[in-house]
Amino acid sequence: MSFAESPRTLKKAMIYGDRALRWKCPTCGEKPLFLPWFQVRSLRDWFSPLDGCPKCGYAYDREPGYFLLALWGVNYGVVAVLGMTVYFSIRQWTDWSTATCLWIAMGPAPLVSILVARHAKSFFLAMDHFCDPHVREKKSGKK
Repeated sequence: MSFAESPRTLKKAMIYGDRALRWKCPTCGEKPLFLPWFQVRSLRDWFSPLDGCPKCGYAYDREPGYFLLALWGVNYGVVAVLGMTVYFSIRQWTDWSTATCLWIAMGPAPLVSILVARHAKSFFLAMDHFCDPHVREKKSGKK
């Protein structure tokens, strides 16, 4: 039984979480999901994961639109919760106007969204692999 096929346990979830934090393959944990930051030449390079793991053969992008939930759900959720937390904290502890608080809370949101995008995709891939592992079947030599 491979690691992906083993029962879901807290230890396995922690391993997947660690691999997601390090942007590594959820299956083997050795090869990267994305280009290293010093090789990124455009936003497309920043947002796009590599095709798959060269070590274990796990395909990162299972189908077109696979990472839409990661960007719209996880990434948007993190930025929205962070922005609301900053906004309500500023409103609680200062006398500043609503507009000033909104600018301070939501001004950095586009940059934070870009920075969190890789983590959102990585955590989405790890969570998806944890809940529904796609294990490749071994090909038999018989026809």
